[in-house]
Amino acid sequence: MSVRFFYFILVALPLTVAACAGMSLHKDAQSEFEPEPGPKETALPADPPGEVPFPEKEPTKESPHDITVRPGDDLPAIFRGLTREGKVQRIRFTPGTYTVRDTLHLPRTGSLVIIDGQGAVIRASGGIPVFYSLPANQEEAMVYNKTRYLIENFGRIEGGGKGIFIGSSFNTVIRNIEFVSQREAAVDLVFCLMTSLEHILVTNPFHDGFVLRSGVNSDTRENAWPGTSYNNSQCNHSVLRSCRVYNRKGTEGTSFKVLQSTGVRLVDCISEGWVNARAVFFDADRCTTAKFFAIENFHLEHAPYEGGLVFRSFGSTVEVDGLFTQIASKESPTIWLMNNGNYVFKNIPWWPEGAWVNSSHSPSVVIQHCTNRFYRIADLWRNGERPGQPIFREYFRTSADLVR
Repeated sequence: MSVRFFYFILVALPLTVAACAGMSLHKDAQSEFEPEPGPKETALPADPPGEVPFPEKEPTKESPHDITVRPGDDLPAIFRGLTREGKVQRIRFTPGTYTVRDTLHLPRTGSLVIIDGQGAVIRASGGIPVFYSLPANQEEAMVYNKTRYLIENFGRIEGGGKGIFIGSSFNTVIRNIEFVSQREAAVDLVFCLMTSLEHILVTNPFHDGFVLRSGVNSDTRENAWPGTSYNNSQCNHSVLRSCRVYNRKGTEGTSFKVLQSTGVRLVDCISEGWVNARAVFFDADRCTTAKFFAIENFHLEHAPYEGGLVFRSFGSTVEVDGLFTQIASKESPTIWLMNNGNYVFKNIPWWPEGAWVNSSHSPSVVIQHCTNRFYRIADLWRNGERPGQPIFREYFRTSADLVR
């Protein structure tokens, strides 16, 4: 190795190491990415106190699919217009109080229509139905049932003949509303399949609370519209959940009325207040397809003058699973089996002294997990079909599991 090459190594190597060290230090100092400087942007002026940083967009016109109404609007005219257009998807009520003197006709769109009260109060005058839609005939009803409604969140719907009166729908939901002082019914539904009524209060009705029925009146045999029968226009497989009826003094109707419809259930419901005719009435008379009705966890806090739970079967099965009643009457039965059918009673933990059952002569009855008082058939079950005769008990099946 020459002296000249050895000298090169001694001089060049420290310079290379120093250069690399300098590069490493420079890289560590630039730990955040800094973009290349671009063209200068015009700075926005400082925001005046209390104003938004960017200018707001120009207000857009209300969509025909999403309508907002306000106190003072002509609601009947607005709803009639929406019915003609058939485009609306949601109607929102601005919170406040609305007075209506004419019916609000529900639009039929063939899809979902949402009506959100947002806590609003509606006060109706006269005997009008407040929310209403009924077909002209059965052919139109088969078209109408393609429209379903979500009607919810009204602080109160006061007065009128009926709070909601709908004929023909499928999978409608009505919830979170208080109905006050309707003359005929708070809610009257005809041919409304698989409807859900949830978290509803009915206060001081003059007649009925809830009515779910077919398109033929079994007592008068009148048609709700031409072409209906007992079996082609029912409210099948509907549910009332967490609903309460508080009856006014002098009420003559029924808290929960289910007529010629099958698969209907009352779940966690209450009937209370002053005496009315019936707390619950299930009527399958003349309807060959009304085969099942169920009550779960029902609270009965008054003694209706015809009967608390009243059932008229037509080869139907009626199941009561959970009943708590506080008041007994010597004049009216707590339960009335109007005719022979299939009746199941379960989980009745309390039967007040003096309460009794008015029964047909030979019903098929299953009793399970009830207080031992309810099993005293000879003492508490009276033969309403053949007064003075004992009930034919060959079709009774009672469980040995008694509750004291």
